[in-house]
Amino acid sequence: MTGQTTVADRQIPQDRDAMTSPTATMIGASANRFLSPVGQVVQSEVCGQVIRFTITNAIDVIQRSHLNGVFYEPDELAIIGQWFKPGSVFCDIGANIGNHSIFALKLLNASQSILFEPNPVAIEVLTSNMHLNGLSKLADMSFLGLGLSDTAASGLSIRARKRNIGAGRLTEGGGDIRTILGDEALFDRQVDFIKMDIEGMELRALAGLSATIARCRPMMFIEVDNANNAGFMDWVAASGYRVETSFQRYASNVNYLVGPA
Repeated sequence: MTGQTTVADRQIPQDRDAMTSPTATMIGASANRFLSPVGQVVQSEVCGQVIRFTITNAIDVIQRSHLNGVFYEPDELAIIGQWFKPGSVFCDIGANIGNHSIFALKLLNASQSILFEPNPVAIEVLTSNMHLNGLSKLADMSFLGLGLSDTAASGLSIRARKRNIGAGRLTEGGGDIRTILGDEALFDRQVDFIKMDIEGMELRALAGLSATIARCRPMMFIEVDNANNAGFMDWVAASGYRVETSFQRYASNVNYLVGPA
């Protein structure tokens, strides 16, 4: 099944008289049309839920799992599931192609996921995954294209890796990507659980979320680069949080589940 053709793309004969009826007008409407990227769609059943994954790059580390009909990083997702309360608002910072948000919305009964992702290559697949799983009304995608930091900046670029499109890092110059403070985006929003995986920018993003974290006191699952580990532990203590558990998949970083002390 390719991702190129949608129902709204089929050509409906445009008979002028027929299209004057309310029914014909409704059939011809395309205001909510979504065109997915060219690729494949994998459908599987996980814990009784039908899950659909968009595949545009079969060698990408996350899409390789999706190609087999399973979620990426099952151990990390299991930790999130142990600490996530049904009905909570999930904030996905570094959403990539939507692996964690699909899991939270479909299997953990999150009431909403607020997504942040600056990588245009990932955004295309992420948006498709939200639509394919019927999650477009539960996923706040208004911040896609933006990165989070402790300062607002513009003109940034990101170079996606073919085998791991989520491993791209923001660099100055050569692009049109912007960063904002998370507090600017979330100043009037309730946030119950934050997942953060942003390739070494976690300390700067946390600084830009200080008011939101102080107000909402969310549980957080954060990937921390080894170079930032000491600084992160200082942040945990200073912010009145504590490490509940951790998990290491790769040698270069550690995932920490932290909550209010």
